[in-house]
Amino acid sequence: MKTDEMNGTNRTYRMKSSQRVVAVVLLLFGLLFTTGIWCAVLTGARDPKFLEIVFPLGFTLVSAVFTWRAFRNAVRFSDHAVELRSLSGMHVLPLDKIKGRRRYLSRGDENSPDVWHLVLEPNDDRYPKLDIEELYGFDKLFYTWFNALPDLDEIDKTRAKASIFGLV
Repeated sequence: MKTDEMNGTNRTYRMKSSQRVVAVVLLLFGLLFTTGIWCAVLTGARDPKFLEIVFPLGFTLVSAVFTWRAFRNAVRFSDHAVELRSLSGMHVLPLDKIKGRRRYLSRGDENSPDVWHLVLEPNDDRYPKLDIEELYGFDKLFYTWFNALPDLDEIDKTRAKASIFGLV
């Protein structure tokens, strides 16, 4: 499938439903946690302690941002471009300016899972590189299109490497 074949599809990919469910559950837990502790402090049933006041509020705020991210972020294909909407804004890469693709794994730790990243690189420095976490509900059409793009990682492996060994 060529890049031109994505024209006219106008597809929008949102974050997977599992991301949204986890975000909402964390937000509800944070709200319950904050409400429970603050009500106990305000009614005098509990002595106010700094960490018990601040931690639930901080947890709720962080989970609210996580929830906003889960519902706001999207990858959209228009007739002429790929658009990545994220917390940092809207990034647009025209379809005819895509040089190729890359894929890499961002290793998590004991608290977070590994996440694959799909990267669309421009052939013009005036356009942004789109680094998309594979947390979206991409379909077969997307993967067929993505895999048909030139694989820049493979091209880099076969390209001769310049050596500066011995230069003074």
